[in-house]
Amino acid sequence: MHPELFDLPFVHYPVRSYGAMLTLGFLTGVWLSMRRAERVKANPDVILNMGFISLICGVVGARLFFVIHYWESTFAIQPRPILAALDCTGGGMEYYGGLLFAMLGCVVYLWLAGVSMRMYLDILTPAAAWGLAFGRMGCLLNGCCWGGVCVTPQGQEVIPWGIQFPSSSFATIRQWENRQMTMPAELIVTPLGGPPFLLPDKQLNMSVTELEGPALRVRKAEESIRNLRALEAKPAEIEALKKELEAAKAALTEHDQEIAALRWAEAFPSRQDPSRGMTATELRDLAEHHRSLPVQPAQVYGIINALLLSWLLLEILYRRKRHGVVFAALCIIYPITRIVLETIRVDNPHDTAGLLTISQTVSVGMFLFGIVLLVVLYRMPERSPRAVPFVYEDEEEDRAAART
Repeated sequence: MHPELFDLPFVHYPVRSYGAMLTLGFLTGVWLSMRRAERVKANPDVILNMGFISLICGVVGARLFFVIHYWESTFAIQPRPILAALDCTGGGMEYYGGLLFAMLGCVVYLWLAGVSMRMYLDILTPAAAWGLAFGRMGCLLNGCCWGGVCVTPQGQEVIPWGIQFPSSSFATIRQWENRQMTMPAELIVTPLGGPPFLLPDKQLNMSVTELEGPALRVRKAEESIRNLRALEAKPAEIEALKKELEAAKAALTEHDQEIAALRWAEAFPSRQDPSRGMTATELRDLAEHHRSLPVQPAQVYGIINALLLSWLLLEILYRRKRHGVVFAALCIIYPITRIVLETIRVDNPHDTAGLLTISQTVSVGMFLFGIVLLVVLYRMPERSPRAVPFVYEDEEEDRAAART
């Protein structure tokens, strides 16, 4: 698990693993699709345009699908729910939402462009599975989309390749909340008037100055105002300090929201109470030794599944006799594999009639759509009437000159 790859030099802006993997998958997928377009005499510029439309529609659709799905449990309780919904740098996307919106955007574009939908969707379809593989790599680095526990209650391994996530990971938090494991008291935060939660990774890596700085500035400003009043200072000096105090309080409020709206001195006695005697370094060491129980590497399974699916779609593309069957194959095969993978994952709730996850429900609908599409395709001409070979202008001029 490595949510941040590195910080950009000079600006110190973190590059998120999830976003970086999505970008890498998009760029390589579009480039490979353009190469395939040239190989089958299609227009690579159409593929490039479809790629950018897929990127925009895919990100919007994936995030929208996730926000709608988890609005009540995740976003509605945030201090700034709309901003939280817009922040997708740390993950939080549903592949199906992105796929459906990207498909819709590409179909509209191809219809407006007056080119063959069946042919160009076939060319781009393997890239959808290729990009999914990189998305699952991002999930692995981000720690989301994890699998079920793969050890018995007695501690015996069910499989030898189970993976463990850090103490602050989604998997550890869920296991601790479900009482599948215990955590040391030093890593548990018990806020005043709120439920306990595990110490987040971001706060584990904060320095004492970062943790206490905003609150310390407020206390200093308040103390300075009291001293000036005791000395009967000029009102203008006191007003200037009051403005400084308001700015410090605003910074503290923002800081508190960032750390789950808590005051550090009250919420983290392990940093304040000498009886517990834990330094930040000791807390990090303690957290390192209390990772999640071994879980199924569902993200790795997803990567393998996506790569195999991309390869299979490519084989169908180069051997097909009928336009559109590659896209139909994706609509039929991927839902089957997704339903199986959802039985391994434990991050998604079974919120459809208490039996299926939302992804399994969409999979059923997509599978039926793929079957209907395949039947329709076999009632249509093998080749799309709009599937004409693309020739660059200079090549046409050379051919015309050769004929004359």
